[in-house]
Amino acid sequence: MLLAETTAKAAQFLGMSNKFWIVMIVLVLFIVSILTSSYNEDKTKGL
Repeated sequence: MLLAETTAKAAQFLGMSNKFWIVMIVLVLFIVSILTSSYNEDKTKGL
């Protein structure tokens, strides 16, 4: 019940659909993982 209410409120946030926000979250996580992996690789270049 609480999850359904939260989802309904999220759907109204800035007039965007749930699908849009799911895609945005996945995209942000993907970009963050790429940036993090490149940073970690730079730190360990000398090994």
